[in-house]
Amino acid sequence: MTDTSDTAFQSFSDATSPDQGPPRLAALRARLEEAGLAGFLVPRADAHQGEYVAPRDERLAWLTGFTGSAGFCAVLTDRAGVFVDGRYRVQVKQQVADLFTPVNWPETKLEDWLLEALPKGGVVGFDPWLHTSAEIDRLEKALTPAQITLRPVANMVDAIWTDQPARPLAPAYAYPAEIAGKKSGEKRAEIARLLQEAGHSAAVLTLPDSIAWLLNIRGGDLPHLPVTQAFAILHADARLSLFSEPSKFESLGPDPNIDLHHWEAFEPALQALTGTVRVDPATAPHR
Repeated sequence: MTDTSDTAFQSFSDATSPDQGPPRLAALRARLEEAGLAGFLVPRADAHQGEYVAPRDERLAWLTGFTGSAGFCAVLTDRAGVFVDGRYRVQVKQQVADLFTPVNWPETKLEDWLLEALPKGGVVGFDPWLHTSAEIDRLEKALTPAQITLRPVANMVDAIWTDQPARPLAPAYAYPAEIAGKKSGEKRAEIARLLQEAGHSAAVLTLPDSIAWLLNIRGGDLPHLPVTQAFAILHADARLSLFSEPSKFESLGPDPNIDLHHWEAFEPALQALTGTVRVDPATAPHR
């Protein structure tokens, strides 16, 4: 019997090929030179840190050709490492051009690779929406003594991906409370009481599956996972601020305790929060 557990949800019909990588890598390096950077990090993850990503967020596959479900690329001016685990070490060699060097990960850690590749130090850019605070804190602790600095910048792959797909717009739909076990309002009220007891003013939610559970909804924004991409802020008075594309939630009807906002309103809303706010540094964007 063949074990297909690692690739059961993976498609090998993706529109990528090794010959697409070199010109895209050259374009990215031109951006590095313009910005005065020594490198840029390209994770597979999106801002929600899930295993599955929307076509818009397939930056790693678009740049390198590698379509595995885990991995990342570190692009420097003289080398580009594609970090993959043991499931993908044959696949990566078939999918990326020779200008990309496969790196065995996690045996080789990113910080160790950067320390060897940048012995005189340098500034490496990263998109703060695509990396967690815990990840960046760990890297900075290892790299700062070697004068390697991590700098948050606008995403450089997006800047050269001229036909990048739009955000997904699949409508959200209600998940029955009798199956979920509790109504969404009950869940929000219970968590709000916990926030009050802890003296916290709000909790920030960035994982679509957590938001799906809290609101008793499902969606179709991602392959193989019935969720709707969104961010949320649950306040201690049980009010919820939801940040996404509001049109995705039209069929659910209004809720006086839920405010809908466009994606762009999320960061200003975070900046306006006061008091102690709960956030998970292992999953929330570094932003």
